[in-house]
Amino acid sequence: MKTQALSLLGTTRLLSRSDGPVFAISDAYSTAVPDTDLPWLKFNPFDPTLSPDEKLRQASGYMWAIMAYIQEGNINSGKVSTDWTLCNNPVRKWFHIPFQTYEPLNGREFVHGLTREAPVTMELKSDGGSRQLKTTMWATAFYNPAAAQSLSTVWTASGKPVIPKKNFHFNEGSVIGKPLFTTATSNEYPYLTNLPVWRANINAPDFCVCTPSSGQQCTFSEQTEQCPRTVSNVSLLQFDIAVRDQRSPIGWAYGTFVADGQRKSKEPNPWNRISPLGLMWGNDTPPMGTAAINFPANPRQTGFKDGVIFWNVADMMNLQTGGGHLGCNGRLNGPADNAKSSCLSCHQTASVPDADNKSPAIIYQFGNFNNNNGQCLAKPTALDLKIDRTYFKNFQCSTPFIGPTNIVPVPDYLSGRPKWISLDFSLQLSISLTQWQEWQLAQQHPGMSPRSPGSSFLPGLGAKPAF
Repeated sequence: MKTQALSLLGTTRLLSRSDGPVFAISDAYSTAVPDTDLPWLKFNPFDPTLSPDEKLRQASGYMWAIMAYIQEGNINSGKVSTDWTLCNNPVRKWFHIPFQTYEPLNGREFVHGLTREAPVTMELKSDGGSRQLKTTMWATAFYNPAAAQSLSTVWTASGKPVIPKKNFHFNEGSVIGKPLFTTATSNEYPYLTNLPVWRANINAPDFCVCTPSSGQQCTFSEQTEQCPRTVSNVSLLQFDIAVRDQRSPIGWAYGTFVADGQRKSKEPNPWNRISPLGLMWGNDTPPMGTAAINFPANPRQTGFKDGVIFWNVADMMNLQTGGGHLGCNGRLNGPADNAKSSCLSCHQTASVPDADNKSPAIIYQFGNFNNNNGQCLAKPTALDLKIDRTYFKNFQCSTPFIGPTNIVPVPDYLSGRPKWISLDFSLQLSISLTQWQEWQLAQQHPGMSPRSPGSSFLPGLGAKPAF
């Protein structure tokens, strides 16, 4: 076990003992021994013959079985602030992804290892009116032994990656858990009441943005000076899960839990004061000529073929905020995520970065195409309909993200390979390789300004890239 270099740039004071631990990375992937007992296999929400009510029951059982598995040995440390210290788990080993620390704006902070994610502007409702609150999300991700064994083929004991030359795949039974923390408070989001609160070394809650003095990108020094960090409170808002399950039509299932602290105030486990928002195993691809925003028709009444939504939980969030917005036409996406996408729509773009350190845009609108087109638009053009058919297509696990070249640009791999190399839905693995390549370039050209992780087609700014 080694402690990874952390993003201490911009720290305004030393961490006191009362603030929490000091993050240590768990990255001994080659020592991972996959589990043989997989408790979520007792449930099968993928069975197409299930009634709508039974489908919901199976999905709920499946999600809670996975949550119990993720929590086992990682919580009940005696204090919420020291839970999820993976190196101390007495039951099974869990692991982090390396190289999330490279730049000061978003890099891994030193208390819990959280990285900065999306800016979230949330509608707050009160007294018949509303206002907009700017917040920032901070998150981490945990990989079980089956997933870590797969990661060991990329991130070796040497600390240097073996960058995949062919499509990467996670083992069957791989599980990833991802808690997301918000800079909002329970006074602003009442459902955060009774939820775990961590101290973390973060920059401004309203998502600080750096302005370069010259050139197109800020230097690291400018990022540090303009967006200094300080140890502040963040609250658990969302907990995502991803499971490699061969019973799923695409090989993966993605689920989201959200804060429900008022209704679950009597729950003794603070990490269970959450409720399932939904589970998905496909994008419900719109038919030719139909917009994603209009398909399926009336999903609240008719449901989704490729997933379930717990509408009562979305309604709970929407009573006091806009947190139950979901994704495009009600597809699964949490309050931390983009309403024009879905969990799978983003994650299926995960690819090995090319020679220009680019990878596909996780949402078409983030791709710097310099047009007014996009996915999930209310008045789509012919191109927008093709974008919907691409971004809401059901891609199989470990297959390249492909589409028309004006939607998914061709990669510039040194090998000449014309298709993107899949990273099996892992955006965090893609980011680790992107930052590694950026660091290698910086060693060769010390005076060069860094490229922002949100620039060009890189996954990062404006959506959730954390697993």
